[in-house]
Amino acid sequence: MRLQDSTVLCIGGNNATMRGVAAAVLAAGAQVIITDPSAKNAQQIAEELGCIGEQADIAEEVSVRRLFKRTGSITHLLIMIDPIGYSHVFDMPFDGASLFMNSKLWVTYRCILHARPVLDPHGSITLITSEYDQCMNYDMARTHMAFVSVDALVQATATSLAPIRCNVIRPGFVDSVLWDFFEAEERKVLRQHEQAQTLTGTLVSPQDIGTVAVALMTASAVTGVVIPVDGGKHLKPDS
Repeated sequence: MRLQDSTVLCIGGNNATMRGVAAAVLAAGAQVIITDPSAKNAQQIAEELGCIGEQADIAEEVSVRRLFKRTGSITHLLIMIDPIGYSHVFDMPFDGASLFMNSKLWVTYRCILHARPVLDPHGSITLITSEYDQCMNYDMARTHMAFVSVDALVQATATSLAPIRCNVIRPGFVDSVLWDFFEAEERKVLRQHEQAQTLTGTLVSPQDIGTVAVALMTASAVTGVVIPVDGGKHLKPDS
């Protein structure tokens, strides 16, 4: 029970990865609050996991401010930012391009800003991003730029808010119900392809990410780092 007597706020809850992380944190003994833009979804997730659900739209300043007023003191903050699609760097006008930064960097900044008054000075902030902050290719240029900016925010936060710690988990391909919309054979091919990109020959599970999240919350000497959880994919020359 390494997180006993702590409260962990998980922002970005209605996906398989965050549910897996929340389950791991609960198993480690913490009280968990999980959010969703829909109050109904937040309550449903909370009932399924056995935690507290809160409605919060992190794209809205007022919603985020109210969230932290309701939660009161928290020990650890965990934020997951979902990928938002493909885009070459010059495929859209500036106004559309700014959406990538707004929906990753600035919503994260907003949450951290409003968390400061209620966050335990010996607690932590953990962000979950994506392998796209390392991938640099034609199709993912804007997403890459946005995620790299989040990595920079983490280092600035770790420095500026010390002794509060701030770290990033960078997952690779996560094998979850997210891919259930594929036909069985299509999903099999996808899994085989992604397994071949790893060094371990195994795919990442939500539970893997949860295990690392708990470790970062409890490792008092770790801050300002990006932890790849991708089966070694980041080391493969052809990945």
